[in-house]
Amino acid sequence: MGVAADDTVPLSDEIAGVNAVSASGAPGTNRCNGLVLMNSAGRILSREEVDKTTGLNALVTVGAETAGDDLPKCRPPPREVARIGGTGLLAYLRPRIQSVCKNLYPTNPDAVDEILTGNILRDSLDPGAINVMISGSKLPPPRTANELLGADFGSVKSQSKEDSSIIAAAEGMWEGKTLVAQGFLDPLNDAKARARLFGELRKGITVKPINAGHCPHDELDEDVANAIGHWLLETTKKENEVGKDSGGIESSSDIIS
Repeated sequence: MGVAADDTVPLSDEIAGVNAVSASGAPGTNRCNGLVLMNSAGRILSREEVDKTTGLNALVTVGAETAGDDLPKCRPPPREVARIGGTGLLAYLRPRIQSVCKNLYPTNPDAVDEILTGNILRDSLDPGAINVMISGSKLPPPRTANELLGADFGSVKSQSKEDSSIIAAAEGMWEGKTLVAQGFLDPLNDAKARARLFGELRKGITVKPINAGHCPHDELDEDVANAIGHWLLETTKKENEVGKDSGGIESSSDIIS
């Protein structure tokens, strides 16, 4: 984010969505004026899961464990075993690229054209593709969306009496306005439940259902663009109105139609 202009609004999907949230809330970063997530990956904890996990104990976030060098030791499978498994998976998926993608684009399968499938095939044949496949087994535990977005539960902010801006700066969390443009027909997970969980995390998160699959921005690009435009106008309007009244910013979590 160091090279981004002021008032940047990062947009990202799937695994890259986690990166976008992390970058937006990185310590020392204050250039973002919003965040858009589209079927973002990563774990989201419900309030019930947080209560069951922590009980009477204080919450220990992945961010705190990382800062204190207390993360559990990484125990990936032997490299050769991971390489054999990754090579086999790539070999299985290559001839099925088109059918897999069409399944992920249920509303507009025609968006799965030769350019898209050709690019995916080309990338899978790159000499370094296998290293990408097996790298997942070496990654540390990911931070939950609760941590990254400064949720009212499941984040260090929810258990601290300190000023939230101080906590956000130290832990690295994004507390600004966020749009979740969620493809509700995503076959890879319960997209509707994930959208609901996002909306329950805290104020300032708006959920917009999109009648698409795993990649709504590609499958129904106009729908996503319209959702983003509407959200930007509405949030800017609310900020201006609240700013006139109290000098602050407030917006509630909701699902816009």
